[in-house]
Amino acid sequence: MKRHFIILIFLLSYFGYSQCEDSDKIELGGTYLSRTKNHIRFEKKYKDSIYPKGISYPEDIKKIEKYSDLIFKKLELYIISRGGSEFYKKLQIKGFEVNYKDSVNINYKNENIYNLSNYDVTYWIMYLYKNDNIKYAFGLEFDKNGEMISENMFPNYSDNTNFENLTDYCLALNLVKKDKKFKNIKVDYIKLTYLDIAKTFCWLIEEETKPNKEFGKWEENYVNQFYVNANTNKLEKVIEKKYMTIASGIVTSKKEILKKIRKEKRLKKKENRK
Repeated sequence: MKRHFIILIFLLSYFGYSQCEDSDKIELGGTYLSRTKNHIRFEKKYKDSIYPKGISYPEDIKKIEKYSDLIFKKLELYIISRGGSEFYKKLQIKGFEVNYKDSVNINYKNENIYNLSNYDVTYWIMYLYKNDNIKYAFGLEFDKNGEMISENMFPNYSDNTNFENLTDYCLALNLVKKDKKFKNIKVDYIKLTYLDIAKTFCWLIEEETKPNKEFGKWEENYVNQFYVNANTNKLEKVIEKKYMTIASGIVTSKKEILKKIRKEKRLKKKENRK
């Protein structure tokens, strides 16, 4: 009997978490985008790593080790001092990029390009934070002296010791759907984000764009973004965002392309679960 009770609790926690209408629209929060176009991406190389021919891949970080070591030390100190050691342990490094001025011509074969003391560079480091099945990606930027120059991308533990105790995003969805601004609107996506004025993570819920009125014509399309406190389930703010969309026989607008990609990912996830 005790064994059956334990199994029941497990099943409830597994299947009962975030099972509601539109719960399949949860996405990766944040972004893995590069800070600038003029950059070199680095990573740790391993002996047995295999890279396909003709495909660009990150440079060996050993080429800039004396610079990257300083940045990694600064990163660890900053993240632990702000988010705490437990938060730091959950992070995975997803990218290390060196940004050069646009006037610099990057030639990977030129060894001088890795002598970073000769250039006015910044460092862009991307992380992935996981909290159960929720994922949030963010980047931090440091100048060449190891001083952080980017915005805060995660909560301060001293301000909010419970910031990792996330509410079920179904609660946020239910709250938003009751808001008068959301009447008869569909959900496009929901994701985890950081809202500095709230000093915590929030559930970002965006409306689906309305169909264009005319075929083949660019139109302004306004949607609301709802920020719901991921600790208290309080609606922190609502902002209006403008998109330019076009109705055509194929997907042409950036918004529609992203929607198609997201839909394909959701379908793929469902197929993998079968």
